Amino acid sequence: MQSRHPRLSTVIAVAAALSFVGVVACSKPKAGAACSAAQAGKFKCVDKQNGLVCVGGKWEALSCEGPIGCMTVVGEGSCTHLKYEVGEPCLEEGKPECSGDRKAMIKCENNHWKLLDKCTGALGCVANAKGAKCDLGAAEAGSTCTPQNEGNAACTPDKKALLLCKSGKMVLGATCKGMHGCRQKGTTLECDETISELGDTCDSSEYEGKFACNPDKTMRLVCKSNKMVKDRACKCSVMIDKVNCN
Repeated sequence: MQSRHPRLSTVIAVAAALSFVGVVACSKPKAGAACSAAQAGKFKCVDKQNGLVCVGGKWEALSCEGPIGCMTVVGEGSCTHLKYEVGEPCLEEGKPECSGDRKAMIKCENNHWKLLDKCTGALGCVANAKGAKCDLGAAEAGSTCTPQNEGNAACTPDKKALLLCKSGKMVLGATCKGMHGCRQKGTTLECDETISELGDTCDSSEYEGKFACNPDKTMRLVCKSNKMVKDRACKCSVMIDKVNCN
């Protein structure tokens, strides 16, 4: 028996087909699903707080923060994400960053954040336009440090010395035998070198030409070429952070 409404049947069939295509086209990918090379680095929003990013040939979940969160504009998703964590997907290969809790320095390797250093010092990890800096906290001379922390400092556990990261090792930067020892001051670490002994190490890049009293205060010393050497014999005294020689 033929339909009395062949055109209507055709319209319904076409509408159903278009509806199916629309569902397929609008369906959202799921975490773990494959994505193409053309989609690499692209975002898809799951909801306002969650998105997916295409890395390494698959979609991976990423939380989106702040009032904007995950937003779709003209079919393209964008995700506000600043609380980086080890293992999460990332896009800027080789870039160092601070973890979301500011307690670690991490680096984007193979599209995922990898731990570089734990920043156990009071300053934690601080990121700016030039990269990330890590306060390594109390450290021992000879302990390892990463290239990204070259030049960064740490106090020894007894607070009597300042160590610097140089060529992958924590080395003695200066002895801190003054009243304040090695301590945090503002956003930097400070070494009180107002009391030193002949031959003590001092970092010329920081302390060249600075004075100190010897322990019995019968001599004034000066930092020259990374060593504390005799300046002259005198009655040496320290007033706050100024060394006097009378």
